[in-house]
This record gives sequence, C-alpha cells and structure tokens, in this order.
Amino acid sequence: MEQRAARLSAFSRRLSLSAWPKALRGTKARFVLLAALLLTAIAGPISAVSPGGKVTTSHGYAVFGELKYGPVFTHLEYTNPQAPKGGFYRYAGGSNRFDSLNQFALTGTFPYLIENLYDPLMDRPQDEPVSYYGVIAKTISYPEDLSWVEFELRPEARWHDGQPITVEDVLFTLEALDDPLIRPQTNMGARAVAKAYQTGPHRVRMELKQKDNPTLPGAVASMKVLPKHYYEGRDLTKPSLERPVTSGPYKIGRVEPGRLFEFVRDKDYWGANLPMRKGRFNWDSIQHLFYRDPRQSYEDFYIGRTHMTQDFTAVRWEAEASMPAFAAGDIQRDNLPYKNSAFYNSIVMNTRTPFLSDRRVRKAVQLAYDYEFMLENILHGHHGRITSYFDNTEFKASGSPSPGELEFLEPYRAGLPPEAFAAPPKLPEAGTRAKLRSNLIQARDLLAEAGYRIEDMKLIDPQTGEPVVLDFVTFSPLAIRWTNLFIQNMERLGIEVNFRHYEPAQYRILTGTYQFDLTYGTAVFGPSEAPSTELLTSWSSEAADLPNQLNLAGIREPAIDNALDAILQAENRQTVVDAMRAIDRIARANYYSIPIHHHYPAPVGMKPVAYWDRFGRPEKDLTYIYPLMMLDHWWWDPEKEAQLSHGEFR
Repeated sequence: MEQRAARLSAFSRRLSLSAWPKALRGTKARFVLLAALLLTAIAGPISAVSPGGKVTTSHGYAVFGELKYGPVFTHLEYTNPQAPKGGFYRYAGGSNRFDSLNQFALTGTFPYLIENLYDPLMDRPQDEPVSYYGVIAKTISYPEDLSWVEFELRPEARWHDGQPITVEDVLFTLEALDDPLIRPQTNMGARAVAKAYQTGPHRVRMELKQKDNPTLPGAVASMKVLPKHYYEGRDLTKPSLERPVTSGPYKIGRVEPGRLFEFVRDKDYWGANLPMRKGRFNWDSIQHLFYRDPRQSYEDFYIGRTHMTQDFTAVRWEAEASMPAFAAGDIQRDNLPYKNSAFYNSIVMNTRTPFLSDRRVRKAVQLAYDYEFMLENILHGHHGRITSYFDNTEFKASGSPSPGELEFLEPYRAGLPPEAFAAPPKLPEAGTRAKLRSNLIQARDLLAEAGYRIEDMKLIDPQTGEPVVLDFVTFSPLAIRWTNLFIQNMERLGIEVNFRHYEPAQYRILTGTYQFDLTYGTAVFGPSEAPSTELLTSWSSEAADLPNQLNLAGIREPAIDNALDAILQAENRQTVVDAMRAIDRIARANYYSIPIHHHYPAPVGMKPVAYWDRFGRPEKDLTYIYPLMMLDHWWWDPEKEAQLSHGEFR
C-alpha cells in the first residue's frame, strides 16, 4: 500500500487515502461506496432453500422486472443470426489520443474501443432496460435476501492463448481490481464483494457487502474477467503499451499510439454461437482513427476513409447536401432514437470555489447564459435543450412533488430551497436585448444580495476585497463558440472569466483534482435505466472529497445522500423513481450547473448519424445505448458497396 501511495501526487494522496476510511464509515448503503453500475432482477426456477431464503438459479438476471429472453433463446431480436462475417469498419475515434493499452489504470489515456477486449461473466442486451445474460457464466444463482451470488462458468470458455477461463481467474480479478488506484468505472463489481471462494470445479460464490440490494448482483455479473496467468506479476495500476492476453470476440491488431487502434476478429472465438454473441461482431477488422484536428476527421469521412460519423453540430449540413456523395445517396443520414438518459450537456459550477458556494451566486451565473441566442445563431436551430439532470427518463421531475417524493424532501425542508417543493424552476429565457437585460438585472440584484458590489466595473469579493476572477477549463478550444457570449455577459456583471483549454490528459488531471471554477462538456449526471451505486460517484458527499470522481460540482447535500441510500436499498421500482425525482428537484433548485443544448443537433431522444451505404442492417433496431464504436450488430454488404459511385474503401 505504501508503494501505491507513493505513486500518487501529494494532492491525490491527501484526498484519496485519507478520505476512503471516512467514506467507508458511512451508512450501510454507502458502505459499498462507488461500487456502481448496472442492475438486475429475478428470473428462473427456484431450486433450493438456504439461510438467505429460496435460491434462484437462472440463465439471466434483471432488476425490478422480468427477463425479456427465456432460457432457450438463441439470439437477440436486434441481431441477424445469419449475418455474414467479413469486411472492415473504420470509425473516427475522436481527439482523445491514446498512450496506453491499459484500461484499468488511473493514469494514461487508452482508446475507448479497448473496453470491449474482455468477456464479462454476463452481458447486457440493448433492447431491454437493464438485464444480464450469461457469457463466461452459464448460470447465476442467488438467495431471496441477495446476500450472495454464485456463477457457474462455462468449461469451454477460453483465453486467446488457448488456456481455459477458470474460477481462479475470477478470484484473481476480484482481488486485482479491488485497488484505489484502479479506474473507478472498472472496479465497481469488485468493491461490492466481501468474500469470494470456489464451490465446485466451475462454480464461484461471492458474498456481497450488502443484502437486499438488487443492483449489486448485476454490478458483479457485468465484471470483466482477467487472466491470472498473464496479469500475475504485472502492475495493473500503471499505463502500458504491452498487448495483454484477452478473451473477447476481437484481438488487438495494429497499434500506432495516438493515431490508430485496430481490433481483429478472432475466427476461433470460443463464444461465437452463444445467444448473447450470435449475429454480432461481424467485422473482420475494426479500426479507430484519432485526429488532433476534428475537421480532418470529417474530410476523411467525405472520401470514405471512415464509414460513419455522429453529428454533434448542424453547421455542415447545408454544404454537405450539395456534395456529390450526399446528392447521389451514397452517404445516408438517419436519426437513431434512444431511450437511455440524455447526456447532461452543461457548464458545471464548482461549489468548492468560495464565490460559487452561494446558491444565489450560482443562480445569477445561470442567468448570464443566453440559450435562445445560441440556438439561433450558433447551433442553426437544430438542437433541443436539456432541462433536467435526468432528461429522457422517467426520473425527470415535473410539476409539484408527489407524495413519494415528499417523503425524501420533507425531513430536510429547513435546509432546502423553497423551489424544491414546487414545480422545478424554469430555465432563463432570453434571445432578445430586452429579455437578456432583464435577466442580467436580476443577476445583479442576486449578487448584491449575496454581499458583492461593483467598483470600477469589477465585482468585488467582500471577504478579500479583490475582483472576482473565475477559471473556465475545457478540453477543446471549440467550446469557445458556444461559451463566448456567456463570458461576455459575465463581464457585464463585473466577473472576469479566463477561458482555458487543455489537451485531454491535462484536462483529466485538472478536473480529477477539481482545480477549476467552471468546466464545460462533461456529461456526468445521466443515470442508467436502473440506477445503483454508480450514482455515488456523481452525487454523494463522500465523492466530493475523493479525487477522480464525477462529483465535479462538489455536491454535499444531506437530502441527496438520504435519497441515494434509499435507492441502494430499494426493493421496488417506485421507491427508485421517487428518490431520483427528489434528487433532480434538489439539484435544479440549487443551480449546480447551467444545462445547455442537447448533445446532438436533434430533439432530446434522437441521435443523428451519417454513414456510407455499404452496410447490412437488421430490420429491428436496439433502443438503448447504440454501439457506434463497434457497430457490432451491422455487417458488410459487398454488393451495396460495389454500387457506390463515390468513396474509396481500402
């Protein structure tokens, strides 16, 4: 442990190693701390009785509901089991230029595609809210009180080097990932387990840190299993460009750090005919290209070097319509619907900053943002607006609180804003000089009420006697386009805002250690369809004091902590919905951030894409998270590609 601590910076060491014991002394529900992610329920025949109650053994697991697919299903409805294998798929991997192939270390930058290298115990389909079906695990067993979970492993499961995937690998994974220097998003399942041991040649049981929590078995089930014979003796906490031994449908192919990352299909993949794999992973090769200048990625798409692109802006649409490939129909457009939570695109205010710790000040800052002007003049009128932390879900609060929501609000009424007990506050509307002026006058009055005064056109901090200056950090210089007017309006209030953009690694360090006042473009609040312990990284008071968490705003609100505890221990769906809506009400009334435009140039719930018409595609599509990086349920159609009159496909 001392060696691990020595590898942390002084700041990170102070936050992480001193705060973990405090975090773990929290309530029973929070004892599982950031062990978050996915969810599940109950299906399959009851087979026995144990001290924890009747035991269910099943092919799958779902939260608060029934499994969609029965025990004899052969493939997912949104896949084509006869889909041909072959061809290649090339995608723009973005500007996050990578320098490591280790997805588990806190340090280093890895290509996101690499998260698909390892098979999990169980995998989640994207046409039902949150359920899991076996991959490495053939079955899952659990008692009524969910105090433990047991998996039967498939004896045919293999690593790419031919060795079998064993119970020892699972036990090693739990131990290796239970480390504070492992990336939190990858070790949630391991942190939910109190004890694990072998119960048969292919069976492993895990005793959970909390009973009666229907989400924890899912967090464990979704855990990627690591090869003990490879990682034993290697340091998972360090970045590395060494190619690991893996188990999934693809192996690592070409690697050019910072430029290109390739997956190559394993034609002898052991699990190709599993129900969760049949008809998927059809490409012989998947390549992700990385660009320092995002504009170059569009030029590569126009000539067919990459094959699909997401649209984050409509600024090019008019010009693209006249391009020969678009006009001929060789490039198609589509709006992909999605039911999962919308990205919470926002300007986050860091309440750790003394100036932004006052709710009145944060409301004043929100009044300086003119969305209507941005929509008309910068966004070309195509983007919807995010209004809730949980937009596009049933967790979005609206109208007056329901009786169920009031159960979470009333005990904390004295410390909550009055707006939390009424309809959520409307976002400011501007778009004209008169409306913007009215908003800025209201903001001026709020700042004065908070004790700030204007001298020589500067807002003066009453505590220091110095002008207020804020650092606005972001990972892209392009963010200035939709924040420039906001910065000008802040100056009219006497607040100087320094806009600074950093390359991704620096940005991660600054936001991971909370060295900013404002930040843009980090969509951190959107929940899964069955929210669980992952909420703690974004919302809990403990996470506000830990490095590298998603609580960028520094939220420390007892009412929210209480709602989180209720979600983690909920035994029915309605409790989760009421608690989530209460969190949304409290957060919106406290003005922790400025919600801005929808991530995509489309109404909330739609994702626009453009792609070269060289694909085969199932008739029925998935409805939740679209796998654009892998496009694993589409396939190559050489006849359609041969008919294209434009594009170069090599």
